[in-house]
Amino acid sequence: MQNNDIKKILIIRIGAIGDVVHTTALYRAIKKNCPDIKIDYLTSELIKPLIINDPDLENIFTVNPKFKMFSPYTKELANKLKKENYDLVINLQPSLKIRYLIFLAGIKKQSVYKKSFKVHAVKNFWQTGLKYFPNLDEEQELKLFLRDEAKNFAKEKVKDYKRPIIVINAGGIMSKRQGRTYPVEKWLDLGNKLQQKYSGTIILNGAKEDKDILSMLETIPNCINLIGELSLENSCAVISQADLMISGDSGPLHIATALNVKSVGLFGSMPSNRTGCYSSGINIVSKKECVPCNKRKCKFLKKSKKVYAPCMEEIETDYILSKIELK
Repeated sequence: MQNNDIKKILIIRIGAIGDVVHTTALYRAIKKNCPDIKIDYLTSELIKPLIINDPDLENIFTVNPKFKMFSPYTKELANKLKKENYDLVINLQPSLKIRYLIFLAGIKKQSVYKKSFKVHAVKNFWQTGLKYFPNLDEEQELKLFLRDEAKNFAKEKVKDYKRPIIVINAGGIMSKRQGRTYPVEKWLDLGNKLQQKYSGTIILNGAKEDKDILSMLETIPNCINLIGELSLENSCAVISQADLMISGDSGPLHIATALNVKSVGLFGSMPSNRTGCYSSGINIVSKKECVPCNKRKCKFLKKSKKVYAPCMEEIETDYILSKIELK
């Protein structure tokens, strides 16, 4: 199908953070293929800072918590989108309320994302664009563009930190997906070993709700705890200044990859072939026979008081350390 009549596009992906990062390769490819096309994006207010400075996007619209299927807010948003006269919507969030929003907005042409576990999420999103752009080249790397204010904040923040700067993203302790969280005790052991070997600075990153349970990591020598302290944009900027990011399968891992920061991802239940570090970085995958199960709840924890899935507990800190090379 030809795209000669397509001049203006709306791309929709509300969340999560890593998913939005993975969609950037799609619109980057479209823009390279058709430089004159205008591309807008609809996402959540939380995630907007990730793409607010992207040179390939014109306008970024957001949804807030009032976004319910039949609410006045949804009709108001639809009317706002309708005025943009889009030729095409690439729906990367095919929920019922998003489909309803598109219907109200009167956008006739639509390409809808179909989730596949056979390919990486980046490729999966890119494939969604092929319906109307069959000649799209596949992007080989992810890119995020930060505003100067955030970059300057981060440079000032870390200017006196001893290098190498290593970000440990130990969050997600209370995640609904049990097989993506690395035990706190092992993070502590890994952090201490990293400092013994490199004697740099460890920056702790994570969700605000994890702050108390991760407080024991503050005993790591020369450790800076920024958990819950920064905005998403400033957190991204600090990550961009790091020499290394180590994380489970989470948004900050994919942010680091898109910022060209050396990254190590730890994978248990989640399929690394779909959500692992894209194009660069190291994916350390548990060797448990049940990996990847891709289930939210671990079958081994159903009648147990344990917090961590065996697949993540199985990954040894010495093995992680052996995969890391820093100057």
